[in-house]
Amino acid sequence: MWARVFCVAVLVCGCATCGWAEDYLNAASGERLAGSSEQVGLWWTSSGWKIGRDRDLPQAQGKAVVIRAARNEAEAAQLVIRPKAALKGLVVTPGALTGPSVATLPATCVEILEVRYVNITQPTDKSAVAGYWPDPLPPLEGPLDLEAGKNQPFWVRVHVPRDAKAGLYEGSLKVAAAGFNTIVPLRVEVYDFELPNRMTCVTAFGFSDDLAYRYQGVTDERQKREVLDKYWANYSAHHISTYDLAPLDPI
Repeated sequence: MWARVFCVAVLVCGCATCGWAEDYLNAASGERLAGSSEQVGLWWTSSGWKIGRDRDLPQAQGKAVVIRAARNEAEAAQLVIRPKAALKGLVVTPGALTGPSVATLPATCVEILEVRYVNITQPTDKSAVAGYWPDPLPPLEGPLDLEAGKNQPFWVRVHVPRDAKAGLYEGSLKVAAAGFNTIVPLRVEVYDFELPNRMTCVTAFGFSDDLAYRYQGVTDERQKREVLDKYWANYSAHHISTYDLAPLDPI
């Protein structure tokens, strides 16, 4: 059984973050990329924005997707694709990045996730609006068909190794679909300090294991433990601790 890790609170606060209604259609954030055209719009923005499926492309021009991170940190940006006509079988493939003194970040350090949308029919409060909101971030594991005239963001997450040299690394993302190919430049600036494995700021994140089991559709204890292991691995990668690390083993 493969369980998709999905928690609204984590994805809202730590991933496709808190832009809310005023930012959902805001075209001020982001930059168009050199490969953008009338047929296929290409642009990027930081991980701090919710991207509405119908928001306009930004007017500002950029040269590359830019990510900045410390050593032993994972940081992301969003690559957004908006085709005029439907695109079939689209894949995004990262390459290795070359940095200072021939240092490299291998392609395995770059993770591509698909930004999926949830149809919200009842807004939580007046800070939000009904409609399709980006939230789940499953790994992009195969070709994807893109709708005509709709934004499709991709989460480009870079994991910087602890022993990486500080400086600017340059590489690219290969974007290919039926009848479409382009190269998107990717730049990663690695800061000259390292994040510790054990964070000095301790967290106590609210987590309902019962809701996780219901979402994943699991009932027996073996499956529940497998699901919990996947959540704990995801939380550990983002330096997050929960109130209760052993809900199936009460003291």
